[in-house]
Amino acid sequence: MQERSERTRARLVGAAAELFDRYGYAEARLGDISRVAGVTKGALYFHFASKQELAAAVQESGCLLLDETVLALRRDGRPALQSLIDTTHALAVWATGEPVVRASFRLGRERADGQRPVLNYHLVCVAAAGRLLARAAEEGALRRGVAEDAARTLVAGMIAGIEAAAWSGAPYPELSSCLSEAWTLVLRAVAEEEAARGLRTAPPPGPTADLDPTVDLHPAVDPHPAVDPHPAVDPGPAVGPPGQGSRAVTVSTVSASAGSLSSR
Repeated sequence: MQERSERTRARLVGAAAELFDRYGYAEARLGDISRVAGVTKGALYFHFASKQELAAAVQESGCLLLDETVLALRRDGRPALQSLIDTTHALAVWATGEPVVRASFRLGRERADGQRPVLNYHLVCVAAAGRLLARAAEEGALRRGVAEDAARTLVAGMIAGIEAAAWSGAPYPELSSCLSEAWTLVLRAVAEEEAARGLRTAPPPGPTADLDPTVDLHPAVDPHPAVDPHPAVDPGPAVGPPGQGSRAVTVSTVSASAGSLSSR
């Protein structure tokens, strides 16, 4: 029963991410989200008391995906600068095809007027990059005289560029190529020559479903699909928010993405 409930919650988070990404917070309707997820409106309210709470869960999922990927890269034993490069390439993949991340960015922009959720996903990514830069400094990989703040500003600009390019419709191969070239220039400016010599600025090698831009991981969503009259989900209460029963965010793409990166 609990496993089925977790699956239902994950479907709701995934459906919400698809519609927040496509239509924005204001235009995404709870009724459409429940239909796309293939669950009843009562099941939606069993897990989420409001659209605001659902949006927060989408952003939490985006943060979890980022955190687990960075941890997987670090556990792989690669230098901090290589982990940082690979993290930005993962962001490029997600920004062009992962609704949870795209929606997290968009929600941060659209809800920046003080309404909740107020999480700024761009700043979350910049903070993760800053921690990797601090590790790179500890490893002696930064050029003498280069301030961490200056290096962090460069990387923050790269992350903003990834988001802007993806939002404008730049295809992944183009974005990946530009990112690789940008890293070549940035490393010349901030990295010790010996440290930079062993780094790869291109995406991690080895095609996988998570990193192959020719694989459509998230096909277009019909906002008004036919609904199975007997969905195999926990129905929850018939109406209204519960005030209880919420569980940790579960997104199937988290383990897959982190696992594929850590296996290289």
